Amino acid sequence: MSQSPDTSTLSARWMRKLRLRAMAFLVGVGLAALAMISLTSIPAWPIVGVAVACVAVALNTIGSRLDRPICYSCGTDISKEPIGVHGRICRSCGSINEARDRVA
Repeated sequence: MSQSPDTSTLSARWMRKLRLRAMAFLVGVGLAALAMISLTSIPAWPIVGVAVACVAVALNTIGSRLDRPICYSCGTDISKEPIGVHGRICRSCGSINEARDRVA
């Protein structure tokens, strides 16, 4: 009798990890902008604008991978690949992706 991992737990863990990465990126960009403003005499508004633009592009890139089944490593479509115990295996790069849409 083989035990398969609970997909809801795996999905929740993966989403928590993704949210943590996004939050770490936001904090990093904020601290970098604050350091740039405090270490130089450059006016703050252009730096804040560039930081907000960088955050918007990065979060859009992270979020765009969540709406369809693609490989999180290389971006190849894996919707036609069979779902195994640990998820779908990408044929181009060989990485294992989270099995979020499997019916238990």
